[in-house]
Amino acid sequence: MQSNKPDRRERLELEIAQKQAQLKDLEAKDRVKERKRDTRRKILAGSVVLAHIDKDEVLKSTIADLLDAHIVGKNDRQLFDFLPLEDK
Repeated sequence: MQSNKPDRRERLELEIAQKQAQLKDLEAKDRVKERKRDTRRKILAGSVVLAHIDKDEVLKSTIADLLDAHIVGKNDRQLFDFLPLEDK
């Protein structure tokens, strides 16, 4: 009877380790899925703004001010032809 306990314990510990690994895999997949969802949301919002930026001067001014305040790298700033290229 005593010899059975370590085997059972080892088997249960192995099962726990396997379940923890499966849980980590699921969590990683969820993070990837959420990142993709967030990226898609940003792309859609950005494309709506870019589609209307030339039609609405107030929107263009507001977006330009926001981008100017928050985009600091020269490589990033050059993506927007209406932003000055100096680093902030």
